[in-house]
Formats: sequence, structure tokens, C-alpha cells
Amino acid sequence: MARPTRAVVDQLPASPDQTGLRRIRRLTEVYAYLSVTVFTLQLLFVGTGHERLVPILLVPVMLAAWRLWPDRAGWAVALMEGVIVHGAVFVLPNPAPVINFLFAVTMRRALFGSRERFPVKVVPAMLGYVSGFVAWISFKPVEVTGPLIASVVMPLMGLAVAALALHETVRSVRLMEDAHRTVEAVVRSSPIGLVLLDVFGAPRLHNDRARELLDWRGGESGRVPCPHGPDITHCERGCRAGDDPVEVHVTRADGTTGVLAVQAVPVEHVSERHTLVTALDVSKRRELEDALRTRAERDELTGLAGRTHFLHLVDEALRSGEAVGLLVIDLDGFKEVNDAEGHEAGDWYLVSAAERIGRAVGPVATAARLGGDEFAVLAPGHDVRDAARLATRVLSELARPLTGLGHDTVIRASVGIAVSSPGVGTADLLRDADTAMYVAKREGGGRIRLFRPEMGERVLARQRDKVDLRTAVSDGQLVLHYQPIVDLATSEAAGAEALVRWQRPGHGLLAPGEFIGLAEETGLIVPLGNKVLAGACEQAMRWREQGRALGVTVNVSTRQLSAPAFLPSLDRVLKTTGLPPERLTIEVTESVWADGAAMRGLMEVRETGVRVALDDFGTGYSSLSYLQRYPFDVVKIDRSFTNALAETGRTAGVVRCIIDLADVLGAHTVAEGIETQAQADWLRDAGCAYAQGYLFGRPDLAENWDAQPSVPH
Repeated sequence: MARPTRAVVDQLPASPDQTGLRRIRRLTEVYAYLSVTVFTLQLLFVGTGHERLVPILLVPVMLAAWRLWPDRAGWAVALMEGVIVHGAVFVLPNPAPVINFLFAVTMRRALFGSRERFPVKVVPAMLGYVSGFVAWISFKPVEVTGPLIASVVMPLMGLAVAALALHETVRSVRLMEDAHRTVEAVVRSSPIGLVLLDVFGAPRLHNDRARELLDWRGGESGRVPCPHGPDITHCERGCRAGDDPVEVHVTRADGTTGVLAVQAVPVEHVSERHTLVTALDVSKRRELEDALRTRAERDELTGLAGRTHFLHLVDEALRSGEAVGLLVIDLDGFKEVNDAEGHEAGDWYLVSAAERIGRAVGPVATAARLGGDEFAVLAPGHDVRDAARLATRVLSELARPLTGLGHDTVIRASVGIAVSSPGVGTADLLRDADTAMYVAKREGGGRIRLFRPEMGERVLARQRDKVDLRTAVSDGQLVLHYQPIVDLATSEAAGAEALVRWQRPGHGLLAPGEFIGLAEETGLIVPLGNKVLAGACEQAMRWREQGRALGVTVNVSTRQLSAPAFLPSLDRVLKTTGLPPERLTIEVTESVWADGAAMRGLMEVRETGVRVALDDFGTGYSSLSYLQRYPFDVVKIDRSFTNALAETGRTAGVVRCIIDLADVLGAHTVAEGIETQAQADWLRDAGCAYAQGYLFGRPDLAENWDAQPSVPH
């Protein structure tokens, strides 16, 4: 290991300018004291008259000031020097000692005095010399000649020029000295490591930061490495004089690692070929960049590939030219898990699904989370058969019982498969797989579907339906028809059920069965249901104002009922319309029992005074325990029972049991689908209170009902 030929920059030896300045100052100091001593002796032994005592007494005071304040002699000392010179001109027979004294004083002030006021503070001494010479001529008759004046003026001019030249020289050296100290302080405190390398790559100068970053131990200095070797000055791959820094990974003595950004630049205008190297610690920046890259490439929750990175991988796979299989996987029923168990359980459910998908595809494919509960698998080199086998493995792995929720759960999923063909792009392949997945989900979920071109046409039609339905909800294309609910004892209309229709341009009037499923799927059921509820309550108030004692029944979906905003929306409608709560009946199906959030919402609705009806009783999740625990005001008998009343005695027995059960629970019964008078008579005799069906009237616009409070015909 080569040793540096100079110490670190903190300990550089003084420059030649600094050394020369100190030598000049020392010689000037000696000369000044020697000149003053000789001057004082001449005053004492050669001077005449008692006047010489004044400068003799002032000289020790001046020397004391020099000693006490060597670098800042004030105006008092300057005036004292002027008085000494003025008096010496009188008492000395020859002006040479005075000029010598004046020269010593001026030179010393040029080196030690104030930098800015030096020319001004030497004026008193020179004026003392001139004034003393003028007074000397006045008191001693001497012929004033040119040589005499020249002998006085020329030394003063030479002294002034020499003093100014010396002062400027000293000032320049001091400026250089300040600049040197400034550069030294900057380099020493710099957070960047700085190293000056000679032609052999050995460090000639460096700061402490460089020693720390490069882990040079003790007093030894090593080479500066680069990514391609141990010496950056001899790198053959362009590290020296490169436009951008290169990154070097270093391992320190304590075992820690770091990343340095190192840049080497040739130093010009020097006698030898040198290289300046800067080293900056970028370890934290590299860690942040790696973390950001990981977050961009990986899904934060599951650890699978993220959407953006996954699509980039699909791009690369398609460019290879081989067949590419793409699976899109959507978990069935995830919303129910999330709503019933909470978001933490939902996240755990997603993580479990991700682990199983990753385990199923293994190293032959890449699994990703596209967002929400949707996953994808990229399978390069997989044709249709291989992709189908892979999808089967995924479903089998997902179907293994999951016990982390406190009960056994099976993860069901719908899988769509698309296999690339020449010219297909990433967006097209993903769209096709997503379309196939959508078809699998519409067919009931828990299955695999391979994309076929006709699927795309159906999906496009479905997309148009969604757009049109959204427009219908916002533009007033939904209309309400009302079917009477008749009191069987009086054959008078006791209420009406509001039934929504879609007046779709170009398609005519559509029944609910043709678009309610689409509304549920898209989430439009909530705004659609709110419009139906508001419209029905407004109509009930119009009937009330006309003197008709008609209540109104509105169907509410489970999804609408489980929405947090449903109860506030219901309160707002009742307050806005002024309809008494007991004149409104909310009708739900038995599926509400399977949704905890919907059941809680239903109980809150019942507490407001609004009546609750259970529709299609006996055809779904019928449970006596639920009926007992969550009482309803109305139980509706499904039309499948009433239509079969005349066929078997068993059906009649079932209907009679429903009527009796509702009576025990304190609820009224409403029979649906009544089309014959015989059905109506049987139900009235069996104790059924209300009925609706074509016998009493078909659903129709409110304005088409008769003006009388009787059943419309």
C-alpha cells in the first residue's frame, strides 16, 4: 500500500508565501527595534539643547506600545511618532538618523498595523518630519537650495513608495492566507470525501471524510476503488473522467456495508498528471430507491407482483414470441367476508388466497394482485391446455379448508383464461382474460372459462347496458307502477306496492327482472332504490291529500339495506314528504338473514316506526328461529303456493300453516299472485288478511287508478 507524500489537508504545511511573510516580519521587527535604539543613542549623545529630552522620553512609551499592541497601534502612538520625528529634526545635526527612524516606523506599521488605515496613520510621522524641517529652516538661517529640498523630499517619496508596495504585498499575502484557511475549512467540513491521486493512483491529499468513507485505517491510505477494480485511476471502462459518478459497494471493518457515489476527474494545469476523486455516501438514498422500487413492483399487502410491474412482465413475455397464458382470478363472495368479519379478516383472507395462488403456480408462472380481490397469473410458454391445467391447480389449492376465521371457510374463485395469438398486445390479452372471468362469475362462480370471441360481444353489450342504466337513474327514465294490496274482508284497496319499470329508449318498458340484477352488480341499486323510495313516499302523500288511506310498500335490496347511508336517506325522505312512518312498508326477501349488516339496518328501520314485510316466505332461507328473533309486521305468501292451492291438499296445508304462524307471531299475511275468485275466497276463509294479484289489478301508473278508493279495474 502506497503511503501519501503529503499529510491530509487539515495538516498541510505552510505555503512558501506564509513562510516568507513570517521571515520578513521578523527581520522588520529586529530592524525597527535596532533603528529606534540607535536613534535614541544619537539623541542622547549627539543631540543638542534641552529639547532633545522630549523625544528621548517619548521613545520608551512608543516602544512599550509596540510591545503591548504589536498589531494595532492607535492614533495616540501615531501622533507620538510624529512628535518624536518633529523634535529630532531640531536637535540632531544630521537628518539621516531621523529618516532611518522614520523608515523603521513606517515599515513596521506596513507589516503590523491596521490593513485599511495604514496609509493614513503614517501621515503624522511624515508630517512631523516635514514640519520639523520647515521649523529648522526658520530658526536656523540656512540657504534653501534645490539639493537641500531634494535631500529632504526624495527620501520621503522613496519611503512612501516602498511602504505602499510592502503594504500591498503583505495584504495580498494575507488574502491568500485567508483563502487558504477558507478552502481548508471547507474541505475539512465537507460531507463529501475528497482525494487527490497522483499518476500512480496513490493519494497525495485527502480529507477525513474520505478516510472515513473509504475505510482507510490508522495512518495508512489505500487506493480508491471503482465497480470494475481496486483502482479507479487505472480503470479501462471509463470510470475516470466519466460524466456521471459510479456506485461502489464497500464493506467496512465493523461489518457494515454501504454504497458510495465515486467520481474521478483529471486535474489540469499542474506539472504532473493528477486525478481528483469525490466520494459521497448514497447508502440511504439507495435504500429508499430500493424500497420504492419494491413497492412499485410488489403488492404491499400480499407480496405478489403489483399491477404495473406485472403488466411490464406481460409486455416482455409477449415480445419473446412464444405463447403466453394469462389467468385472471376473482374471489367469489369476498365482499360478504369483508362485511361480516371486518377489514382485518378481509386482509387476512386476501393474503391467504395470495399464498395459495403462489403455491399453486410455483416457479413456472408469476402471480400478481391486480387490485381488490382480483389476482392474475402470467404463464409464459403455456398453451390453452397448459393454462387450463394451471387454473385447475389454482382452484384446487384455493378450495382447501381455511380455518383462520374461527370456522371452516372455502375460498371460491372465478378464473378467466386467455392465450396470446400473433399481434395481440398486453391490454388485449388482459381484457380477454378479464372477460372470460366475468363470464365464469356470471355463471355462478367457482369455475374456469376460456375466452372466446363471442364472449367479448356479450360483454360489450353488457357494458352498454350498464352505461344506459346509469343514464336512466340520473335522467328520470325510471317510472313507478303501483299494484293494489286488497283487504280480503272488504275487497277494498288498503295499500299499493311500488314496482319500478325502465322506460328504455329503443327497447320499450322493461320489467325489473331485466335490469335489477345489473343494478345489483354495478352498485346502481343504491341510487335506484333511493329514487324509488322517494317517489313512492311522494305518491303516498298525494293519495293522503286526496283522502285515500293507502299505505305504500317498497322493495329494498339487501345491498341497499346494508349501506350505511340507507337509514339517514330514509329519515330524510320521510321528513321531506311528511309521510307518517307507519304508512310505509319496507319489503325484503329472506336473503337478508344471511347479511349481518343488512339485518342490523333492518332492525334500525323498524325502530323508526316503518313497517317491515318478509317477501316470498317459504322459498328461501326460511327459519322459525329467525322469525321469532326478528319479528316482521307482514309475511307475504309466495305465488308458487297460491297458484297450487287447487292442485294438492299438501299445498293448502302449508299455506294454512304460514297464515297461522304469522298470526302467532303477530304479523299479517299478504298472498301474492291471486288470479281467481276461488283463490281469494279460500284465502279469506283460511284467515289471510290481504292479497294482491291480477284479480284485483295489474301494476299501473298512479294516474291510471280510479278516483275512488276502491280496487282499480
